Amino acid sequence: MNQIPDARFSENVLRLALGFEPVDSGLGTLLPHAIRIEFDSDPRGLPRPRIARHNSCRHVLLFDPSFTSQVDLRLVDDRRRIVPRRMRIPLRPLAVADTKPYTDRVRRPVMFPGAAYDLSSLVTGLRGRVLRGGNPMRWARVIAVTPGTNSPAARAHGDDRGEFLLLIGSAAAPVTETDTSVSFDVQIWGPAVVPVPVPPTLAQIDPLWDLPLEKPVSLGNPDPVDPADPMFAGLTTPDNYILLTTVTTEFPLAQVISAEFSI
Repeated sequence: MNQIPDARFSENVLRLALGFEPVDSGLGTLLPHAIRIEFDSDPRGLPRPRIARHNSCRHVLLFDPSFTSQVDLRLVDDRRRIVPRRMRIPLRPLAVADTKPYTDRVRRPVMFPGAAYDLSSLVTGLRGRVLRGGNPMRWARVIAVTPGTNSPAARAHGDDRGEFLLLIGSAAAPVTETDTSVSFDVQIWGPAVVPVPVPPTLAQIDPLWDLPLEKPVSLGNPDPVDPADPMFAGLTTPDNYILLTTVTTEFPLAQVISAEFSI
C-alpha cells in the first residue's frame, strides 16, 4: 500500500535511520575529510545496507528490515589522519522514531587525531607511543589531567601501533604571559587483560579485530537512545579498560613533544 501518493503511482519511500556528523576533536568542527562508516559484521563480508557519505561530510544510514534494536559500526580512516572507533548505537523502531524530531536520529561521534593528522606550527601537544611488555599496546586511551585534580583537560586515542597524538587546547589550563610550559598528569588506560586473537589468523583477516566496542552509558536505561550520550564525545572508556600508569609531563607551549610510555 502506498503511503504518500495514491495507488496509481509507483512509490519508494526511504526513511532515515541514523545521520552522522563526525566531529574533529582537534578543531571542534565537522570532520573535513572523508572517512568510512561501515557495519561491524561477524563474519566479515556479509551484505549490509550502505552507509552513504555526502559531499557535506555527513553520512546517512537508511532504515532496513534487517535492523534490530541496535547496530554496531566502525568509523575508519585508511590514511591514519584519525584513529578508528567502533561503537554500538541503539535504534528506535520506525513507528517510534517518526514521532521524534529529526535531531533524535543525528549522531555526532568525535574522532581523535591519528599519526597523519594535520597540525599547525603553534600547537601544544604530545606525540606518544605506549609499550606493554615491550610491544606496542593497541588502542590505548590517554587522558591529560590537571595535577591535584581529577579533571580531564585533554584526551587522545591510541592506534593499532600504540601511537597517539594528544593535543592541548588553549582553554585546557590557565597560563600567564610569562609561562613557557604547562604540566599535566598523563594517564594511560588500556584493557585489563591483553586480547588474544582467536583463531590466531584473525589478526590477518581483520586488522581491527580487537578495536574495543564502545557502548552508550544510556544503553541500560528504559530509553537507551540518547543522541547526546557521552560515548559519542569519547568521554567514556571501553569495558574492561583500567588505569595502567600515570606520568607527570611538562608541555612546552606551542610545541609538540615526543615521549614513550612503558607499561
